[in-house]
Amino acid sequence: MTSTETDQPLPDTALELALPQPRTVPIGATCAEATALMSEGSAGEPTVICVLAEDGRLVGIATLRDCLKAPADAPVDRAMTARPPVARADWDAEDAARLMLDRDLSLLPVVDGAGKLLGVVTPRRAYRHLLGQAEDDAQDFAGVIPIVEDDYGAMSITADFLRRAPWVLVLAVAGLAAGYVVHVYEDALDALVILALYMPMVADTGGNVGTQSSSLVTRAIGSGIVDMRGWARVLWREARVSLMMAAALFLFAYLKVLLISNPQDVPMGLTIGQIAIAIGTALAVQVVSATMIGAILPLGAVAARLDPAVVSGPALTTIVDLTGLMLYFFITTHMLGLYAGF
Repeated sequence: MTSTETDQPLPDTALELALPQPRTVPIGATCAEATALMSEGSAGEPTVICVLAEDGRLVGIATLRDCLKAPADAPVDRAMTARPPVARADWDAEDAARLMLDRDLSLLPVVDGAGKLLGVVTPRRAYRHLLGQAEDDAQDFAGVIPIVEDDYGAMSITADFLRRAPWVLVLAVAGLAAGYVVHVYEDALDALVILALYMPMVADTGGNVGTQSSSLVTRAIGSGIVDMRGWARVLWREARVSLMMAAALFLFAYLKVLLISNPQDVPMGLTIGQIAIAIGTALAVQVVSATMIGAILPLGAVAARLDPAVVSGPALTTIVDLTGLMLYFFITTHMLGLYAGF
């Protein structure tokens, strides 16, 4: 669960993120012994076991598939993967989580300076940490953090507060919806961890194109190039630009998923090509949506006789983040035949 759901701070280091008591076997164990130990794990746990030397140093990891392929009486060190990727105990937790998801690892051992095993990071813990980090960042950008009260010109402190506070409070409440969206689609994320890996890319891209659109329209309004009578022309221009950007970013996302992701970790019934198309489509739709939202907000603020600088920035971030998550999960789950946990 995210830090918001538990009210607990996120782990700072890889060791804090790791499970402290992983399944292990000595290097002299047989594949049959390793298989039996892995079968004792609860549902949802990775079917991977760590192989240790006599002094506790990690020498490799073995999967259930590796052990089943080998003869039952064969030493586990013949079936294991030697020198697997590891994280040091003092690594930043986010770096460890990203390493695991970037390389599609089924298990990430955490070791000390001597190579002794201290714990393991699972895919579930990795993506939950990244989701919690993303939610904290979204809250910060949305203006949930305290605002410094300044007196601009003749406006009093009280008047400035009353101008800002309603928007911040409303958007803070709206920001909670992002956590609920993630909660609704937890089952889909459990079934397909790769979706969590590309969430930051979709969210960042949506925020970037939305901010770009909002800034350009706000500057055009301030310079007198655009007035409210030309709102249709502005939206038509932004729509055409957004479609061109969506096409380019769809191709980028499709190739990134297709070329970087590991097809062997894709669940049965799906292909890496299907996942690439789904993520690329979600990103393209998010680009169009965020661009139009970025253009509409400053126009709407001016029409309502509000200051675009006060309204557009915080509102844009919150709305784009929320709609981006909804679009991303709705499109990918429906295209890939996954189901939300309603």
